[in-house]
Amino acid sequence: MTGDAGNGSVDGGGALRREDDDGEAPAEASRLVIVVDDDRSIVEGLALLLEAWGYDVLTALSLNELAQRLPQAPGRPGLVLADHFLPAGGTGAQAVEMVRAHVGAPVPALILTGDTMPERQAEAAALGCRLLHKPVQIGPLKDMVDTLMSGAG
Repeated sequence: MTGDAGNGSVDGGGALRREDDDGEAPAEASRLVIVVDDDRSIVEGLALLLEAWGYDVLTALSLNELAQRLPQAPGRPGLVLADHFLPAGGTGAQAVEMVRAHVGAPVPALILTGDTMPERQAEAAALGCRLLHKPVQIGPLKDMVDTLMSGAG
């Protein structure tokens, strides 16, 4: 494991591969989960949980930090886990779109929010994302992460 939750925790995995001129297909999804939240304690807690569950983790506290860290991702992300509200007016949806654009393919995503307005669910559904409301219980979070990472979600 390298780094820390606030500075991006990553381990294992191969380099991110995109389709190249000879038509080689992209690499299969890894055990890499990208966590984006502006609350360092939440990022650190989620990183510890995900690592304990056997996942590799790359973290960011903002969209800007995510843009800087994505090129160093140790593999193709298997899941984006993002807070709905991010600094500078950013959103979890924007984080998901950034990761998907970087990878050039759909990536499952889970939006976390304390906002219980129906619009949040509709926004998540429109992006093909799942949504969990904070405070998140560990059991349902693990079930959702495992389901999405297995491709069954």
